[in-house]
Amino acid sequence: MGKYGTYVLAGLWVTLVVLWPLNTNINTIGSDNDDTKQTSEEGLYKSSLTQAPFGMLGVNFFESNDGKKRWNIRSKFAELHRKENYAFMQHVNADFFAEKTGNMVQTKSDYGRSHIDKNLVELEGDVSIHSRRGYLFEMDRLNYDGNNNEFLTEDVIHMKGPDVAHPTMYLKGTGLVGNIDTEHFLVKKAVTAQRQLKSLEWLRISSRSGEFFTEDQRAVFVGKVRSSLPKVTIDSDIFELNITEERESIQARGNVLLKQKDKIGRAEMASMEVGTNKIVLEGNARIDSKDNQILGRRIVLYSDEDRVEVEAAEGKVQN
Repeated sequence: MGKYGTYVLAGLWVTLVVLWPLNTNINTIGSDNDDTKQTSEEGLYKSSLTQAPFGMLGVNFFESNDGKKRWNIRSKFAELHRKENYAFMQHVNADFFAEKTGNMVQTKSDYGRSHIDKNLVELEGDVSIHSRRGYLFEMDRLNYDGNNNEFLTEDVIHMKGPDVAHPTMYLKGTGLVGNIDTEHFLVKKAVTAQRQLKSLEWLRISSRSGEFFTEDQRAVFVGKVRSSLPKVTIDSDIFELNITEERESIQARGNVLLKQKDKIGRAEMASMEVGTNKIVLEGNARIDSKDNQILGRRIVLYSDEDRVEVEAAEGKVQN
């Protein structure tokens, strides 16, 4: 495939190769009179796509670059369209490899189309992405851009994981850009998420967009973020969730507004170690409670107690 590597079409486990007549017996969607001209807007599975003169059962496509695997695609059936220079596939399983780390991201779909000269793979129908960390993304359609080693879709996506059988995180959004080398997934808009914390409480988040670093177990929500726990609600410009085996922490940044019982807190940043009752407000921090007002550079609010600690405090208290 030019400077991006060598494209190899191989029937590594071919069970049958057939030269198909013009009118195949494969079941299709649409009528026999469908226009054979393909457009980027039409679905992948059209009757005109079974007009190929060459078909295979049980095939393996792969691409390598300087001796390193880029991707490996397996399908139960494939048609090679030599004139248009693409292959159409059914029942597709694919492995995509990170160039630097060697991590593998897997996909499944009902149909696929590989454009040999464009370094492009299109997947459609019950598409799923399985990250190395166990997260599962699901959507209707997905493109693979081999030039940037990225996944792309504008569809609604659903995510769950890291244990798909017993997920502790659910997410929904629209539009996805996924970098395979870093396992970085950007959900473009209308993000809603739920995360069950080690305390067994559910953290609920909504935002304009979200970024997920599955390898680092880190999620960043951006734009009019609202996050809520049973006892605390936080509005902010950015909200970050970090998860390790030892600890879970959250941090809100930019125009932070916190509501807890009868207290309203404002600051440039708020942070919290999950499993503790301590919330730290920093940067022009302020707490309003009934007729009381406290200002300081740094305020520590204890969610299970009626207690506040302040650095460089100033304010007024009504008795």
